[in-house]
Amino acid sequence: SPWDYAFFMSRALGRDLGWFWYYWLFTTDAVDGSIAGMRTTGNRTVVTVRQDGAMPSPVVLKVELAPGGPAIRPMANSRVQGDTAIVTWPVDVWFGGSRTFQAALDFGGRRITRVTLDPAGRFPDGDKADNVWPRP
Repeated sequence: SPWDYAFFMSRALGRDLGWFWYYWLFTTDAVDGSIAGMRTTGNRTVVTVRQDGAMPSPVVLKVELAPGGPAIRPMANSRVQGDTAIVTWPVDVWFGGSRTFQAALDFGGRRITRVTLDPAGRFPDGDKADNVWPRP
């Protein structure tokens, strides 16, 4: 049965996935994430991600870096290819009830030119126009 599958997956992964089954199967809630702002101090940039929808989702950011300059220092939760990095944080960042998450980025001295939330469009976001910083 579907419940057997849900319990099996939670047990096999060693994580309570009740939040996932509830939102994705039993509600009509939606993900509505946005980038509320971005500030840089030295080599560190903090991107403020806001979750206005009721359905939590992982935070996935596509970070575009300026061509040339210092070597890119990859972060532990990133995949770097050329001048672009995909950085991910688990859905757990929303479990404390906060509606904002401060995503700290540090790729060394390379300047960040653009950040996109959910670049592959994997989550059913209500308004994708506010998923890019700076705004077009």
